Amino acid sequence: MDLKQLRYFAAIIDEGGMRRAADGLHVSQPALTVAVKQLEAALGVSLFSRTGRTLEPTREGYRLYAHARALLAQAEKAKSEMRALASLEVADLPLAATGMIANHVLARPISRFLGQHPGVKISLLQMGGPAVESALKLGEVEIGFAMHELDAGFEQVPVFSNQVAVCLRADHPAAARDTISWSDLLDLPVATLPRSYTLHARLLKEARRHSKSANIVLESDAMGPLTAAIEDGTAVGLLMEAAKPAGDHIKALPITENKGYHFSLNACWRKDMPLSVAGQALVGFLQENKSNTLLLKD
Repeated sequence: MDLKQLRYFAAIIDEGGMRRAADGLHVSQPALTVAVKQLEAALGVSLFSRTGRTLEPTREGYRLYAHARALLAQAEKAKSEMRALASLEVADLPLAATGMIANHVLARPISRFLGQHPGVKISLLQMGGPAVESALKLGEVEIGFAMHELDAGFEQVPVFSNQVAVCLRADHPAAARDTISWSDLLDLPVATLPRSYTLHARLLKEARRHSKSANIVLESDAMGPLTAAIEDGTAVGLLMEAAKPAGDHIKALPITENKGYHFSLNACWRKDMPLSVAGQALVGFLQENKSNTLLLKD
């Protein structure tokens, strides 16, 4: 039993006979007869009885008609939904990223993507880097954004690059420099991201390399506390340059050893779970716009 047989069978009842059904479907009457016989053979029941020249559905035929109409309607609904997904008329797209990336890299481009595709709904979850990878592995999100390389089970496509910067008040003694070294940074009180973030781990790695202790006085993935500490002069901020607090009263110094080196942000997804049409469209959009400075601020 297939949908074509059910469509032919339902049309015979809807049109009140073989000839009208054949005309409406643009097929021959023998083709309808074959379809009905195949259905009857597959189901083991008679679907029509003939009285003179009149073809009437049997009791079983009426029962099958109800099922056929429901199945055909469901098939049309499925086709309609798939067309809508393919054309991005409707889609749900779950994403995950660290708070810094979500707020200072993805916020504007995602808004613009949604403006181009009003039928798409995006759920963007904020979490630490390891949690992003876990959410991907568990299938909780379709795309995760990470600054570090994930394992070989993931596709990873660069969609943005930015350098690390030390953000500090313009009247800070170090603000007169063009760059600041890791060693000098380790002598200052620092506000940065929590331990679950790659940037925090990098600072600790540099502390070990320089045989110093990292003086982290504030760690948070919320920009409010970090910005306040930087603006009050309580600490300097170790952040991605894109996250520099706005205003001329704050200066962003590149790390001397890293000047000109940009960290890549990758869009990541499981290799065994290919991207949906909406996911492909978002990744393509981010790649096309990754060199646009308006991705950061405007």
